[in-house]
Amino acid sequence: MSPAIRDDRLQQVYDYWRGKTGARGLPSRRDIDPTEIPHLLPHLMLVDVLGNGRYRYRLVGTEVATAMGVNATGRLVHEMLREEQYCAYVLGLYDTVVRERRAVYTENVFLSLKRDTAERNTKRLMLPLSADGERVTMVLAAQVFAYLGNAARNRHLVDPRPHDEVARAIL
Repeated sequence: MSPAIRDDRLQQVYDYWRGKTGARGLPSRRDIDPTEIPHLLPHLMLVDVLGNGRYRYRLVGTEVATAMGVNATGRLVHEMLREEQYCAYVLGLYDTVVRERRAVYTENVFLSLKRDTAERNTKRLMLPLSADGERVTMVLAAQVFAYLGNAARNRHLVDPRPHDEVARAIL
């Protein structure tokens, strides 16, 4: 168990991914079998690595789509993250996974662009997948949300740093 991961569902995704690693070092998309982890599917995303810092959501689980307010399947990541600071933050996480070929875990505040949407804290795990065992071609991501009340949201709207990380670990 990784002491950095502070959510049982994300720990289960991490353990599943580690179990698929094998001698290649990085599992491939073919190694991921949804029938082995059906209870985790609502929290999962598969994200294609397109190159040049571009990423596309291949699949977005229902819980993530609900939290985002839209099913982003088929869309480019930067298209779905309209707030510039938050977009740069998320793209930087993907870049780290691809460049370092390692898992990344983060916790941060996630604010919707809609003012009437409740603030959320999010925990995110991003795991590299490779078609050839070397180059990262896809990211298996898992994300969970804890919804907070409007008072907490209003407090963060005063603070210009809504997306600061609480924790970040490269596993």
